[in-house]
Amino acid sequence: MGLDKLLYLQGVAIEFNDCNGEYVRISDADRLGVLTCMLTKVDASQSDCLSTATELLLSEESIAKRNFQLDAKPWTQALPPFQHCDIEQLTLSFYLPDNFQQQVEIKLQLESGECYQFAINASHHFQCRVVGDYRIDAQVYLHYQLQISTDVCGSELPHIGFGYHQVSISGYSKEDADKQISATWLVAPTKTYQRGLTTQQATKEWGISVQLYSLRSENQWGIGDFGDLLQLIDLAASQKAAFILLNPLHALNISTPEEASPYSPDDRRRLNPLYINIEQVAEFNDIDQPKLLSRLSQFDGILSQLENSDLETIDSLSALKHLLNQSDWLNYTEVSFCKYHVLQLLYEQFCLKQLNCNSQRAQQFKDFVAEQGQPLTQFCLQQVKASANLDGFDNPAAEFFAYLQFVAEQQLAKCQLHAKQQQMSIGLVRDLAVGVSASGSEVTSHPELFCTHASIGAPPDRFAPQGQNWGLVPLDPIALKQNSYQFFINLLRRNMQSCGALRIDHVMSLLRLWWWPNNSELGGGAYVYYPLDSLMAILCIESQRARCRVIGEDLGIIPTEIITCLESAGVLSNQLFYFNKQQQQFTAPKQYKQHSLMMLANHDVPTLAAWWTGADLTLRRSLDLIADEQALSQLQAERADDKQQLLDLVIAHNQLDATSTLDNVDYQALLSAWIQVCATGKAELFSVQLCDLIQERLSVNVPGTWHEYPNWQRRLPKTLTQIINDDEVKLLMQQLAASRAEVTN
Repeated sequence: MGLDKLLYLQGVAIEFNDCNGEYVRISDADRLGVLTCMLTKVDASQSDCLSTATELLLSEESIAKRNFQLDAKPWTQALPPFQHCDIEQLTLSFYLPDNFQQQVEIKLQLESGECYQFAINASHHFQCRVVGDYRIDAQVYLHYQLQISTDVCGSELPHIGFGYHQVSISGYSKEDADKQISATWLVAPTKTYQRGLTTQQATKEWGISVQLYSLRSENQWGIGDFGDLLQLIDLAASQKAAFILLNPLHALNISTPEEASPYSPDDRRRLNPLYINIEQVAEFNDIDQPKLLSRLSQFDGILSQLENSDLETIDSLSALKHLLNQSDWLNYTEVSFCKYHVLQLLYEQFCLKQLNCNSQRAQQFKDFVAEQGQPLTQFCLQQVKASANLDGFDNPAAEFFAYLQFVAEQQLAKCQLHAKQQQMSIGLVRDLAVGVSASGSEVTSHPELFCTHASIGAPPDRFAPQGQNWGLVPLDPIALKQNSYQFFINLLRRNMQSCGALRIDHVMSLLRLWWWPNNSELGGGAYVYYPLDSLMAILCIESQRARCRVIGEDLGIIPTEIITCLESAGVLSNQLFYFNKQQQQFTAPKQYKQHSLMMLANHDVPTLAAWWTGADLTLRRSLDLIADEQALSQLQAERADDKQQLLDLVIAHNQLDATSTLDNVDYQALLSAWIQVCATGKAELFSVQLCDLIQERLSVNVPGTWHEYPNWQRRLPKTLTQIINDDEVKLLMQQLAASRAEVTN
């Protein structure tokens, strides 16, 4: 009983329904393995005897102690450190012994600064009700719930709006009448930010999705940046797009630049400095170009292709950028080396001409650092450590990395402001990764909040019989709660800045995550549950305050208990065309979920050009992701059926002639038809990839590969200038806009 109770209190699931809807019971051994990961303070994989370590952790004494801490002790503490309630039904919870007859003093300190204090006798007052009880030895504790109204104990309360208010209680201790305990009382809205949502008769909104690093221009330093994003905003706005959906912009590990997945970040609270547009930084015109080239000449990579005479000319920086822009695949090592050298020179000029004279720009920087506080300081110190002895860094100070964040935040904010000025109703849509790298600064700065002995992923299914392990460290749900959710609050705030909407990758993580023990001896993993109600309350208030709509990526196994929760909070679902089927047929657009973002494709699936030609299957076979030629033939046959379904769909909607066949259909006509038909769907938001608009075939990411395929390195085959002047792209966007303008519910 004690162990079963501990597993429940720690949130380790006992069962789930798989992707086929079939019931799966998780084995006791697997559940215990995950529990061991949660409780282990010393890496069990390095223990001389794993079984001995497990026995110590799960001894009767340890189990009883942990159960008391999680289950019984909160009843003895009068106030929980963090509680929340609905703005439409203000309630306050507290805990007292059942034989307590004295008055207690309650003080509310609102965010607005207003303060209210009143006394109640919980056992007598009509506004208190008992909603639970708990016995510890001979003592019974009661859970009281106080209904907060404008009149409590005959005194008028000030207006209480939503916010993180402070509540304190005193007089609850018989031994110490002056003892006081304080806690956070969150009054939350019932929904995430909804203003701007289309009404039943309004035009549906659409946008472009793009991997920012993949953009190409003549002026960039080998990687798409915020300057390129400004150009894309102009193109999108000119065609009446409402938004641009970006990949996660999180900071990556600077010590391993080739590990470039935006979904395996170093710190999700910080931006990747490689997205800074060099020329738009105020200090760029002041840098010493010969000094820069002297520094860069130490690198035997890209500069080795330049002639010595080129290094001495005024156009040498242009020549350098030209070389960086030649390849169709990003070389992160070279790009990082070059850009960080330039950024360090920019910082030197900032110190010389701004900080030293305490200019207005210097004061803005100081205000930024002060506002970011300790989390930014910790991040910068971690960056100093990570950059030690790396090519491209000249023993930078911690302040240098703060400067990079300052500049990156300014440029991103400029992009969102520009989008709004161009009448884009949403502007940028950012993406929040589900997890973080184990060695990243997010984990090392808050080790108590993460379980470094496990990784998150997905359980085995018919698509991935071995399951999926994403190599990302999970947050500890118990530590998250004990931290009063401050980390989660800050994470949302950082990612809801400078955007009109936030896509939350794998939104099911608000309810549960599949944990894989890093030590295989601890079993095959299990689901771990998170405090959904509290996380949703925080999501709602942070969304409202940032005026940021929320999209939940809910592809994959979707537990029924989270669907209603997300819908009632106004979180948009995320549909993907390839997976959107009913009775083995592509779903008719009129049956798309209304409250959703419909994406024709994303980073984990092939572009339409690759899908239609089967290039993705050929690629997967070459990477041994398809076992043999027989398996390839079977998949090609299934693909032919899917292609026929798509063709039938667009013909049924009168976008292609009825005589069209798989053999004679023109691909450009098919692409146009695909976009127009799907755009007529009921989904409130609709997006198409920029790489689909330009008919790209190569994938940005091939799931299941690491070194076998250059994931996250693909650059678009056309520059922004070429795309802007491409009449076929313009026509597709005009057709898309027209299709969306016709949509009503």
